[in-house]
Amino acid sequence: MPLSYLLAAFLLTLPLWLGSQPLLLGYGADSAMHLWFLNWFPYAISHGLNPFQTSIATHPSTVSLLWNNADLVLALLAWPLFRLLPAAAAMDLVFVLMMAAASAAMAWQLRPHVRHASSAWLGGLLFGFSPFALSELAAGHLTWVSTATLPLGWWAGEHAWRAARDGRNPVRWGMALGGWAVLQYWVSKELLATTLLMAALVLALNSRGILRRGLPPLRRLWPVAAIAVAVFGALMAYPVISQLTSGVPLSRPTVVSPTANVVDLLEWVVPGYAQLMGIGPVGALSLRFTGELLETDAYLGLPLLTLAALAAWRWRGAPLARLGAGLAGVAGVLSLGGHLHVAGVVTRVPLPWLLFEHLPLLGKAVPSRLTIFVVAGVACLLAASWDRVMERFALWTRALILGVALLPLLPSSGLMAGFAGFPVYTPRVLGSTALRALPAGASVLTIPITTRENHGLAMYWQAEQDFHYSQPFGYLLRPGPGGVLTDNLSPSPLANLATDLSSGDARPVGISAAAVRLQLRRLGVRALVLMPSTQFAAEERELSGILGLPPELVDGAAIWLNPGG
Repeated sequence: MPLSYLLAAFLLTLPLWLGSQPLLLGYGADSAMHLWFLNWFPYAISHGLNPFQTSIATHPSTVSLLWNNADLVLALLAWPLFRLLPAAAAMDLVFVLMMAAASAAMAWQLRPHVRHASSAWLGGLLFGFSPFALSELAAGHLTWVSTATLPLGWWAGEHAWRAARDGRNPVRWGMALGGWAVLQYWVSKELLATTLLMAALVLALNSRGILRRGLPPLRRLWPVAAIAVAVFGALMAYPVISQLTSGVPLSRPTVVSPTANVVDLLEWVVPGYAQLMGIGPVGALSLRFTGELLETDAYLGLPLLTLAALAAWRWRGAPLARLGAGLAGVAGVLSLGGHLHVAGVVTRVPLPWLLFEHLPLLGKAVPSRLTIFVVAGVACLLAASWDRVMERFALWTRALILGVALLPLLPSSGLMAGFAGFPVYTPRVLGSTALRALPAGASVLTIPITTRENHGLAMYWQAEQDFHYSQPFGYLLRPGPGGVLTDNLSPSPLANLATDLSSGDARPVGISAAAVRLQLRRLGVRALVLMPSTQFAAEERELSGILGLPPELVDGAAIWLNPGG
């Protein structure tokens, strides 16, 4: 079963493996950022550095990586891949493995709850390859592809509940539950907070059935919960305290707007940019949905939702159907945000998320990402219903039902372009004698700097060069105005100049040469490196005029040493 998911993930990303040059999966700069994280943790630990905060990408400002999507556990597991393979190939392989692992984990957890292996397989397929998962994969959002932890949390929570109810092995399952919380913290702190919220709400929703089957005595629940908390506290005290005391407001959002990035009421049934069916007037309607394009990925389609609704009603007495209906229903309502959005129109209709959007930690959660719980719930309902389909319908009827339900989920050509990746390269000048002669950790400003448009190349270069140098303007979340976490650069003469040149504007307007040189001195930049490009000659003249000195030409690039004077 896991091999089938792995094969599907490889086929989906086939262009990555057939290209003649290194290709990094995804749109935007997030893939390069995750590659940076996965290389940073082993480097920091092996060099005796604090792995949780650094100034190496935002020199000289120190940034807490605990507020970024930096996964320590995955970095240590993936370290052998980055030692054996080129950086881009290793990163692509991590994406593929995480997608297959999410499907396999869900199928494994579903198998004891269904009669047919194909039912568990289908549920796993939907969970790992849903429009939500494929859209996040195309965006290079490793955090939201690494969702195998959700079925693992279900498994640990289910066994911990039974241990408390039956009074058997409370220590073992309390430790397992605490270990899962540690793992989920590193994968995604946002997902840990929303998972705990969802668990509490679904348990409350099913309280009548729980009471009927027998509630574990409190004297048995407390030891399991206490052991889980103790395990989490013992392993995570330092990073959690460091994160919570870093001065970042706990109820303020990050760079992603939680009020705009919500699920539109029509988004569940209207195919959009991510679906092959999202063409013509239907696709045009989806473009009106609020939020970032790569976050509008909640589509499941009317046939699949109808099948899930029928399963939830027809087999409402079955535990798997109740769990699936609870997850999909609760998460579906919360994902709509604080006010109802319909066809891109923000109404005044208040919704339950208003109760949570200003709470500590949950205030940083993005409602549209609760779609992962909706998908998990529908996967449970699909598995439950497929058991009955297998037993009551002929082969051709089963094939027709499956095709009608799943064919609308086929990815669009736009997503496939994201799966095909983008070319990455490492300029020879970064390994030149001129730069290697600088002290380790010296600040080097490369042009281009990291932007979403150039896929975070400067972050990729720094990780690929094993962090030999520091750089300003890295693509990391850091406190912005009012304490809000942002990855946008604060406007300044040097930042504006670097951004303009990185976007191909060889003649920036309104740049003060004296202000640029002063900022270079204050940032302690030891070398400014202009990489080869189609605008190289014009950019070299512009920088020479601003810096007041000519560069050294090395391997087709231009280097200004001590550019601030």
